Amino acid sequence: MNIAFTLCSINYLGQAQTLYNSLYKSNPDWKLIIGLVDKNVHNVDLSAIKGEILEVEKLNIDGFDEMVNTYSIVELITAVKPSYFIYLLDHHPQTEKIIYFDPDIMVLGSLNSLENKLEQSDIILSPHITNPITDGYLPAEKHIFDTGVFNLGFLAVKRSINTLNMLRWWAEKLRHNCFVDLSRGLFVDQLWMNMVPAFFDRVLIDKCPGYNMAHWNLHEREITEWDNGYMVNGQPLVFFHFSHYNPAKPHEIAAFHTRYTFETRPDLVEIFQNYHHELLENNYFGFKKTGCYYMNNEGQKKFKKSFRNFFRHNLPISIKMRLKPILNNQ
Repeated sequence: MNIAFTLCSINYLGQAQTLYNSLYKSNPDWKLIIGLVDKNVHNVDLSAIKGEILEVEKLNIDGFDEMVNTYSIVELITAVKPSYFIYLLDHHPQTEKIIYFDPDIMVLGSLNSLENKLEQSDIILSPHITNPITDGYLPAEKHIFDTGVFNLGFLAVKRSINTLNMLRWWAEKLRHNCFVDLSRGLFVDQLWMNMVPAFFDRVLIDKCPGYNMAHWNLHEREITEWDNGYMVNGQPLVFFHFSHYNPAKPHEIAAFHTRYTFETRPDLVEIFQNYHHELLENNYFGFKKTGCYYMNNEGQKKFKKSFRNFFRHNLPISIKMRLKPILNNQ
């Protein structure tokens, strides 16, 4: 059996359940595991959640307590991603192929094409964009340059020594350097992945327009309907990434997005309306109000990061070199 997994805290279970339902409907032979980076200390009723829940503490990640005390919740959830891949490969020896999906994704088409590509490749990455952006709207090419060539809301791997070497390398990097800190050239897990095609073999950079369609690549992709679902630029839409979509603001495609509206992109209206409906059906607003157990001292973590960044930017280089162990210790 092939496995897909996602990662979230309890407040994102509405999205995770929507992902599960879409995967089960379109690819019933795939198993979805929900990696829960949280503890249910508020006794939220999880009985309606479908799919296997795998709590992060069951992985016994080396250095996890330090990561909890250092990282924000977004940083923490992305930092454990390679550890989940490794755990699933270790504990499901019959599974050869594993895909990670962000919880705010809907799988709308068959994954057979990805399965077939994993016969020839060990690692499949999806670029944010595959064509230049020439207007002045957001997001721009500079945002992609800052945050990573590849979007790590999706990653597909096949069991191999090459894959395990990549995952172990990635896990070690994310243990200490999974910050949202553009001043240091860090953006959670994504910027590290820029190096993977250079460091490892059998890496496929897949430009298929039907994979990982999202607000950042709308300038190069357009949806049309067909009998069995949706097409993108004449190819089947396999999964859509609703990154930065807020059901409380259903008239916005995404936060920080200025390029299109639903008026200028009527091809998006139906798919977003369907996603909005599914989120409400899956108790989005009920789960959203639940605080995450690992969101400890978030303000203090932010202050420490800002404090160190101030000195990095303003101290003379001679002093920064002497203070490097302190300034780099988050």
